[in-house]
Amino acid sequence: MRTNYVLFITVLAIGAAVLVCGCTGPTGGDAPNQTNGTPAETPAGENLTIDEVVVRDGNFSILIQALDAAGLEGALTGPGPYTVFAPTDEAFGRLPETVMEELFDDPKGNLAEILLYHMAPDRYTASDLAANDTIATIQGNPAAIGASGGKVTVNGAEVVRADMLAANGVVHAIDAVMIPPDVTLQAMNETAAGVAANTTG
Repeated sequence: MRTNYVLFITVLAIGAAVLVCGCTGPTGGDAPNQTNGTPAETPAGENLTIDEVVVRDGNFSILIQALDAAGLEGALTGPGPYTVFAPTDEAFGRLPETVMEELFDDPKGNLAEILLYHMAPDRYTASDLAANDTIATIQGNPAAIGASGGKVTVNGAEVVRADMLAANGVVHAIDAVMIPPDVTLQAMNETAAGVAANTTG
């Protein structure tokens, strides 16, 4: 009886060891990197939607906050394809604080219009953009494209990181927030007037 008990305990111990080894998986090769609690990067974001690519990147937290405030957080999860010109946190940081306050005070109005101006139907890689003078945006106003010396600009905002591919489109990081021509920001006008007064006074 004691022999059976010892054998039973031994089998349990071996089973537990096999389970533990099986759960940890191999440390090299194609095993996901779990050191930071997130899955390994999917090559070229091919299985990630645009919103997931933007969230994972870590440089677009204000854009994500703005999309949430405007009720557009689900806009980039659809089948697409879409092209998104994503202002970095640094780009948003260049806007005067009063402009940011005005936008977030009117999230369904001007903020939503500005965000939709950063989205285009269809997938445009950097080379596709360079082959066009303008592209349509979801907001309605076209965006002017410039290409020179290997650099691409959209309404004067420079594409600082191109072709972040996703399952439903592509993201291009840009260094400025684009304002559609039919959106008027009171705070921006006041800032510009203040600058003019200071330079002329």
